[in-house]
Amino acid sequence: MAFLIATGSSTLIGRIERASTATDRMVAGLLFLMVFGSGLVHLESFPPLWFDEGWTVCVARTWVERGHYGCLLLGEPAAPLLSAHFPVVASVAVSFKLLGIGIWQARVVGLLYTFGAFLLLYAIARRIYNRPVAIGALALLIVVPFKWSIHPLFIGRQVLGEMPMLCFLLAGYACVLRIDDNRRWMAAAVMCWSVAWMAKGQVAPFFIASLAGTALFVGLRGDWGVARRLALLLGGSWVGYRLLVVMKDLFLAGHTLPHPPTHGMTEAIALVLVPSIRLETMWYMVGSWPEYTVALAYGAWRLWRSGYGRRPIEQTVWTMLLLLASSWLAWFAFLCAGEPRYAMPGLFIAAPFTAALFYDLTKGFDATFVRGTLSGLRRSRRVTDEGIKAAVAVALLIVMGGVVVQERYAFRGREDERDLFELIAYLHAATPATAVVETYDSELFLFLNRRYTYAPPQALVEVILHEQDSRQPVTYDPLESKPDYLVVGEYGRWAGFYKPLIKQGRVRLVQTIGRYQVYEPVGFE
Repeated sequence: MAFLIATGSSTLIGRIERASTATDRMVAGLLFLMVFGSGLVHLESFPPLWFDEGWTVCVARTWVERGHYGCLLLGEPAAPLLSAHFPVVASVAVSFKLLGIGIWQARVVGLLYTFGAFLLLYAIARRIYNRPVAIGALALLIVVPFKWSIHPLFIGRQVLGEMPMLCFLLAGYACVLRIDDNRRWMAAAVMCWSVAWMAKGQVAPFFIASLAGTALFVGLRGDWGVARRLALLLGGSWVGYRLLVVMKDLFLAGHTLPHPPTHGMTEAIALVLVPSIRLETMWYMVGSWPEYTVALAYGAWRLWRSGYGRRPIEQTVWTMLLLLASSWLAWFAFLCAGEPRYAMPGLFIAAPFTAALFYDLTKGFDATFVRGTLSGLRRSRRVTDEGIKAAVAVALLIVMGGVVVQERYAFRGREDERDLFELIAYLHAATPATAVVETYDSELFLFLNRRYTYAPPQALVEVILHEQDSRQPVTYDPLESKPDYLVVGEYGRWAGFYKPLIKQGRVRLVQTIGRYQVYEPVGFE
């Protein structure tokens, strides 16, 4: 699936640009080298496989090896729990089937989706604005990190839902740009958006705001034909998404188990009103990413006045992307739990607006204009529009440079998976084949050939709520299933399930391997 969307992206770009130029081919080639050149280096070990990835690769492995779509619990089939959604798991499972089971085999899928997302963003920005802005958007995303942990190339190395979702989402917008040439592109857009909706349900409110808000905007301008078309696209995408879910359920019937009910996840992640978290997320937007906030406001102002597009369809897509990015980042700033990764898709989509802002402020990325304008302002001490624009551009660049330096020093040295592999080797050598291992570090499940237990999804909600309010209880008991061993890694320590057991002396440490500790219960018969 990932290979098809990546190659399909290239085909779609070729159709969007009727005559592919040498510059466009060079950009595509450089993108390929950046995504795969950097991505394939230590793909299996950097960053170390972690919690969110572990659940997804666990489901993919179990599906390939046993025909069951889900994890295992005490060696028996269980629900897919905290894994990414079906399109992501299916992509990884195909890679496992073709290339074998392993970390790089799972992560190479993300590189394909990342390449497709970058290509599509370039093609869309190239069409609705111009090539310099499109190249500027890519440069912003690659050279200026939001944070290293959410850099698109860093996220793209991991088995997560963001890059697949962005790839399908942008493919839909790219299809819309072709609607005037052939109405069949509406069906293609609906298909892409349906898969994006299914790949990561988080996109739903922002996607709806994108199409519904644009329909309202063009309707107020009197273009009810475009508004009706957008309503059809939105309705068709929802129907397509529901059909895909039904097809998935039919396809997996007898090969999966229903997800156990989880209560409070929305309140824990999506609608958080804790003052300290709200201040933190607003500071991220204003202090770390001011250029994106300013650019979206500027883009909305320009769009309302005159519109960027050369044709109505281009202006329509520009409006949809503007609303998508703005609503996403507004949710991050004012409602979400504050994890920077939640902002990454909105920032990614906002990159063309930020590049367009600098393009306009500097009269086409003209450094000579900026330098000359500031020199003239210093000599004459007269405030002009050009002087204000140049000063704003320089101020934003200074802030961006500060973020780059800060993130450079925040970037940790390369870690690898030696700890994980040594731990797996130890467990296989030092424990009987019938041993039961309790852990909350799901990356073990890709390689562990022992029965294992873990906390249910509801426990994750309790842990997050406990972080936000220490009075909220965490009720999971790791010894309930009477495990023979407990493995505590980064996420086990974060969850805090095992601290009371250690303090009470109910478990004893038997081995430490890097970032992992292996404990044995005390007093079990």
